[in-house]
Amino acid sequence: MTAIFLSVFAALCWATHDQFARTCAERVGPFRMALAVVAAGAVLLAGFVLWHGEVFNAGREGIFLSLALGIAYAFGVGGIFKAFSLGPVSVVAPLTAAYPIIAVLWALFNGTTPSWLQWLAMVITLVGTLIVGRTGHSDGGMNAVKPGRIPALIFWCLVCSLGYAVAVIIGQKAGPMVGDVEAAWLSRFSTCLALFPFVAREPKTANLKPAHWGAILAMAALDVSGLVAVNMTGGMAGEAFAAMGISAYAAFGVLLAALILKERVSPGQWSGIAMIVIGVAMLGWPG
Repeated sequence: MTAIFLSVFAALCWATHDQFARTCAERVGPFRMALAVVAAGAVLLAGFVLWHGEVFNAGREGIFLSLALGIAYAFGVGGIFKAFSLGPVSVVAPLTAAYPIIAVLWALFNGTTPSWLQWLAMVITLVGTLIVGRTGHSDGGMNAVKPGRIPALIFWCLVCSLGYAVAVIIGQKAGPMVGDVEAAWLSRFSTCLALFPFVAREPKTANLKPAHWGAILAMAALDVSGLVAVNMTGGMAGEAFAAMGISAYAAFGVLLAALILKERVSPGQWSGIAMIVIGVAMLGWPG
């Protein structure tokens, strides 16, 4: 149960984080904003990591995994910020919350044979994703995405899902080896390096204002809290249930977007979101 609690907590952190991302990403620049959030996260964690001192005893393998975690995380955070610059939370959150399917496909390549329940779960999740994308009010859902942006939106959601899926898998291995907070802190450096090429190619946007800096600090705190929570599930009894808990991110994200950003969500979209949550939860069900 502890692993489930931590993963649901991570889902809530990231869903709250995304409300700021949707508001600021397009104005500031998605990759520029992502880099600022990751760098701020490193600063926030630095005091604890250096005071605790365990990072200085980290082995080579643990450090390597932590840096690899950061590279994967760069694609996750960069992808989701870019997606939020193209579309609303009510579309991006469900599309990027289906990443456990990627873990199942990875297992297939390694000789795992899915059960009928897992196959059914993948179908339910994919159908739910299509429903969310194709239904909605005239000014909501995919209809809120500007013409011509939908292919790019789907591409960056896929990049985000791949990045986060790999990051969760690596983080659960790196956390017990280096330390949960230490692994998150080390990963920030390789994440920044991986984001630099995208930032360099990004058109110049508005200068950061005090409100933006406040949003960056809030997002950084939420982001590292979510990552540390997921790292903590590594090695726990019920580790396999972490994906099931994180799947709540889609529901949290859309609910908060409706309450905070006043995004309109149709009954059809709610049914699609429910299908995604049910399908992803089934993927994490034992047996």
